Amino acid sequence: MTREELLEVIEAVLEKASVPDVVATLTEERVAAVRFGQNRITQNMDTFERKLRITLGDGERKTVYSTHRIDVDAIPEILDKAMEMLKTASPDPEYMSPVNAGQVYPMIESWDRVTAEANPQGRTEAAGKAIVTARMHGMEAAGLVGMTYSNTAMGTSTGNLAHHRSTEAFMRLTIDRGKPSSFRVISAEAWKDLAVDEAISEVAAEVEADENQRELEPGEYRLIFEPQAVSNFIPYIAWHMNARPADEGLTVFSGRQDKSVTGDNFTMSSEVNGFLKGIPFNEEGLASKDVVWIDCGRLVNQPCTRYWASETGREPLFIPETLAIGGGSGSTEDLIRSTPGKALLFRRFWYIRFVDQKELSLTGMTRDGVFLVENGKIVHPLKDFRWNWKPLDLFSKIEKLGTRERKYHYSVPPMVIGPTVL
Repeated sequence: MTREELLEVIEAVLEKASVPDVVATLTEERVAAVRFGQNRITQNMDTFERKLRITLGDGERKTVYSTHRIDVDAIPEILDKAMEMLKTASPDPEYMSPVNAGQVYPMIESWDRVTAEANPQGRTEAAGKAIVTARMHGMEAAGLVGMTYSNTAMGTSTGNLAHHRSTEAFMRLTIDRGKPSSFRVISAEAWKDLAVDEAISEVAAEVEADENQRELEPGEYRLIFEPQAVSNFIPYIAWHMNARPADEGLTVFSGRQDKSVTGDNFTMSSEVNGFLKGIPFNEEGLASKDVVWIDCGRLVNQPCTRYWASETGREPLFIPETLAIGGGSGSTEDLIRSTPGKALLFRRFWYIRFVDQKELSLTGMTRDGVFLVENGKIVHPLKDFRWNWKPLDLFSKIEKLGTRERKYHYSVPPMVIGPTVL
């Protein structure tokens, strides 16, 4: 549907609704991907969904009604069904009317027509290249390569109307030869910008380097995190930054507003229209904005719902689907060469679980490559092992930062963490 067609449906809902508080969202989503494993393509999928989501409120009660029936003539019938649900809803003690009129939505251009309309050929060829490369080297390839697009219109009874569309091309790739393995995730707004050949070649070479793994000897090491490893920790910080649980004393951020939570060379922000593109509005119609969450180690802002903002005097804020960690210059290889003494290089982490949610203490496993580094050179690969760390403590010991890379919705640099006992 075009922007005009989407908004026509939204305006019809707002016009015909019989209650004062209405938010309507109409979204089209396509996900098309090729899955492969054990050196063969196992699935080709292409799904499309169009959904209308209507929130009705009468000042005391609220209900949400969703339907796949998208027809302007059917709007009265759809609203009748939503009203029946509203009549039986319980009063909401945290009821909020729609966002005020005059929301200023950022203009974000993150749409590529070729990517949105792409047929399976490019995805199949990319999977085939990974499979052929793996077979040539006596390895196995597995992963997912595909694209998504989202096309959304939103309106509120207070007079806000907005539209946004975006595309993303991606590839997740694992190649292994038994225990030796490596991994890469790459993504871009446009399929033409996806560096498939480079990623496949790099991962295959990294598997070769992961042969003959040895046990880690206990001791003190610097830690070198590739961007993927850094990105594995970011969601756990983001989830725990929310203002309400922090104000209620439930998270590691409780009582730490405007105080240091990491070292002074760690900054986390949301760049709505930066290196990564975010979204211009949330499901309530609240406009997004650039926000610095942690500034040079100091917690300066926290995501906050509109209700909690009204209760506390905070500003209502949300993470617009992207987060950026401030970086420096140089690749992971540059950081390795400049790291003195003994260090460990990590490609990524998985099977991450909480040890203590309030302290933000995590446990997990290394995966797809751990290496001993001595005086700026990789010495040999190590066997995977379990770790127990607190991300905020790790990010309080950053010694060096490299150039940021895109890892899905995160923009993250490689980094060197100061001496740590393992």
